[in-house]
This record gives sequence, structure tokens and C-alpha cells, in this order.
Amino acid sequence: LPHLAKSLNNLANVLMDLGRREEALKATQEAVEIRRKLAEQNPAAFLPYLATSLNNLGNRLSALGRREEALKATQEAVEIYRQLAEQNPDAFLLNLARTLALEGFLLAELNRSREAVPILEEALETLFPYLQAHPQAFRDLGRTVLGIYHQACQTAGVAPRKDLVERVSAIVA
Repeated sequence: LPHLAKSLNNLANVLMDLGRREEALKATQEAVEIRRKLAEQNPAAFLPYLATSLNNLGNRLSALGRREEALKATQEAVEIYRQLAEQNPDAFLLNLARTLALEGFLLAELNRSREAVPILEEALETLFPYLQAHPQAFRDLGRTVLGIYHQACQTAGVAPRKDLVERVSAIVA
């Protein structure tokens, strides 16, 4: 079953590359179902894979314009990544940062910018050490999240955190 779930994820990636979004969604949903069952039986071994599949599901649903459903899957992935990052930050903080960024994006797309702002701040804070250590590898991601953050702040009518913006901008500019 773990190999089947991995193959379904790989298939979904290829289908997305081919523009076959509905088929990619179906394969991703099947992978989530399998990985959810595996994680129930053995959380230590399979929770990371479930989180990955949920994150993929959020991306697939978002690509199809199904943002509410995408948000739900993404928030579940965030919860799992938070738990995993507490236990093993080196292995999971970057995944948490990326998934928080997706959650913030989805909230902003759903006109919930006030909720998106603190999520995006957390994403940037979590991403920052990676930006510092490997600016070339993470510059595009940092720039993208910072742009979404600025837009969410503007839409929500709140000032961006100056300290955060300055630190991130110094690397991604």
C-alpha cells in the first residue's frame, strides 16, 4: 500500500504536468485515502506521507478553483506538520513553512485576508532561517510569500510587520 500511494502521487504529478487536473485530483485523493489508513495504523511511519499527500491535495483543489476544499486539506497538513516539526524541526520546518504559505494564499484568495496575515507572517518567520542559509535556493519562494503577505496586509487594512519585511526583503530583493 505505501508503494501504491507513492505511485499515485507520482501519477498525479505527471497528470498535472499534462494539464489533466481532474485525473490528477482523483489520483491524489486516492493517495490521501491510503495514507490516512496507513497513518492510523502506524503514525510514526506514515504521518509525514499523509501530510505530503494532503498538501498535494490542497494544491490540486486550488488549481481547480475549489479553494474551500483546498483550505481544509491544507489546514490538516499544517496541523500534522506542526506536530512533526515539534518532534523533528530539521526534517519538517521547511514543509511547515511551505504549507503555511499555501494556507495563507488560500485564505487571501477566499477574501479572508485578516486571517491570512498572521499565517503568512508565521510562514515567513519559519522560512527565514532557510532564506539566510540558502538564499539562492529559497529566494523565489520567499519573494512569492512576501508578495502575498503585502497583498493580504493591504486588503486587510493592516500594516505589514516592518521588522519582518526588512529582514526578508534584504535577502529576496
